Amino acid sequence: MNNIRRYIGLILILAFAGGISWWSAERESSVSSHVQHEVVKLIPLFHVDPSFINNIIIDPIIKPTLANSLSVVYLKSKEFGGDYAVIVTSGDNDKYGDGTATHVAVFQINEEEVAGLRIICNSDTGPLLIAGAWTQ
Repeated sequence: MNNIRRYIGLILILAFAGGISWWSAERESSVSSHVQHEVVKLIPLFHVDPSFINNIIIDPIIKPTLANSLSVVYLKSKEFGGDYAVIVTSGDNDKYGDGTATHVAVFQINEEEVAGLRIICNSDTGPLLIAGAWTQ
């Protein structure tokens, strides 16, 4: 009985830490899913109304690069039947980022990277803001 009392505090601390870890991983997964869902919709939205990107960019200086990136994805995807994949990762891009993005979304066509976006989104219901874009 004495040994059990000695380990109860440790067990409670580990259970609490495990719960926080699980909650954090679940939250990040739902935010990444939200980001992916929103990024997939960018290509058709851009094709219909290119001016919509004014509402999602952080800095107007990236507008031409973002427009070019979305155009490249649209045109290349048309060559392959309109199919493209979006791969979302947490964090910023080492090559193009400055540490402010929460996610990076990369457009792939036939498993080849075509373009990428640096994204700021902090919740699974929050707005998607573009902090940077590039083409391969």
